[in-house]
Amino acid sequence: MKNLLLLLLSFTLIFSCVEKKTEIESIKQDNKDTIQASKVIDTIYSDSSQYVGEWKDGKRNGQGTQINANGNKYIGGFKNNYPNGQGTYIDTNGNKYVGEWKNGQPNGQGNYTWGEGQYKEDKYVGEWKNGQHHGQGTYTWGSGPNKGDVYVGAFLNNKKTGFGTCNYANGNIYVGEWKDGNSHGQGTFTTTDGKVREGLFENGEYIQEVLDSNLNLEDIIRDDNPE
Repeated sequence: MKNLLLLLLSFTLIFSCVEKKTEIESIKQDNKDTIQASKVIDTIYSDSSQYVGEWKDGKRNGQGTQINANGNKYIGGFKNNYPNGQGTYIDTNGNKYVGEWKNGQPNGQGNYTWGEGQYKEDKYVGEWKNGQHHGQGTYTWGSGPNKGDVYVGAFLNNKKTGFGTCNYANGNIYVGEWKDGNSHGQGTFTTTDGKVREGLFENGEYIQEVLDSNLNLEDIIRDDNPE
């Protein structure tokens, strides 16, 4: 399966809330050797991966467990050979997805937790579409320089897009619009010492002050009582 998803003290905002991608490999296998032909079967594939579970119309249908040759495992529902319904995927690095599946990909509500590696203990909880963060969700950074940051809001194709809030571990908060993973549109950024920047953001930068400085007051102030 293709990649999932799967992330300010200065006011030229380079946000620590960034997107990352993860991989869940394809679970579909061909060239099977069926050891036992019954409702519940044990099937070994040519690459040494294994399926144990329910079988109907010559395909994986119902509840089952598939263990790939590299040790990665899926436990849950199948429909016409593909993960479908509620299921759990765990790989040998400790990455884990628990939630809803459709046509072999995460679709619906689900939780993904990163195991070993660069994104250890990061977590996404929320909506998925075709293997990507899509809809409302919460992303929590569990390690690295962004540890403790939490974004709650809208995602589109694995990126923060729409309205959302990022609570930074240092106490700073951004509330507003996002696009392609960056603050973009109307928003408010508040620091721990109470400083507030409210207005227009573009590609992660606060630009309202720049716009305001370019205004010609003579053009926008109307004199109601001219001489």
